[in-house]
Amino acid sequence: MSTAEPLNPSLEPSQLGEGIFCDERTGTIYWVDIKKGVVHIQNAAGQHRTVATPGPVSFVFPFGSDRLLLGLKDGIYEAAAEKFLPIARLDLPAEHRLNDGKCDPSGRLWVGTICTASDRSDTAALYRLDGRELHEVEGGYVNANGKAWSPDGQVMYHADTSRNIIWQYDYNASSGSISNKRAFVRVEDGSPDGLCSDSRGRVLVALYGGSGVAVYSPRGGLVEKIELPVPNVTSCCFGGPELRTLYITTAYDGMEPAEREKYPLAGQVFRAEMSVPGLPAFRPAL
Repeated sequence: MSTAEPLNPSLEPSQLGEGIFCDERTGTIYWVDIKKGVVHIQNAAGQHRTVATPGPVSFVFPFGSDRLLLGLKDGIYEAAAEKFLPIARLDLPAEHRLNDGKCDPSGRLWVGTICTASDRSDTAALYRLDGRELHEVEGGYVNANGKAWSPDGQVMYHADTSRNIIWQYDYNASSGSISNKRAFVRVEDGSPDGLCSDSRGRVLVALYGGSGVAVYSPRGGLVEKIELPVPNVTSCCFGGPELRTLYITTAYDGMEPAEREKYPLAGQVFRAEMSVPGLPAFRPAL
């Protein structure tokens, strides 16, 4: 059974930590705090720095030699030298924003949106970046969330957080099209948030409200659960030597002071050593 420990407990916790990404080339780890509008960057030597963004930021990728690719409220932006240049924007309804972003093995970027209105209407969607335009692929979501791919790239997984379902699709790696949608897992222990997959084709699911990361077999059976000492687990990715380290973000958003006191590590990034190596986090190919 894998166990998780804080990556750097001296850091200020994230209100809504998300979008963990480990650069396989350098060992640098990136994550965001959506609510605070902050990008966190920690290199392989443990040196940490932050980049402030002009509003909520939902995901981050290293881009080029010294730039970042970010998901801001209304679109995808390139960040360099404290400037934020739009690459692809969406005309979103009020109380909507970009959410989880993930690249397929060829570097094609997929992005979900979320409806944050109190009525939580199913007006969010799943998008694919084609060139420098975001195209809606599938609508009808409240919270289009985490994504992952099988080792052969022929299956895509997508977390439908509000319905507690992870969907599975046939994936055409050449065109980026999806088909044959079916339920992969109906999550009962918390809600599915961020996803990643390992070299055996198992799908790892961050459980918001579920205090851990669930590991499912390619057939959808629960293999194990990595327990965390916090309730809200938000995203995960592989990195480290031989891709055997699982990095995990968490959040304290919405917790009352008594809960914060009960779960002092809420909002920290965790790591767990895994017996099965993972798939790398893929960089965008723009």
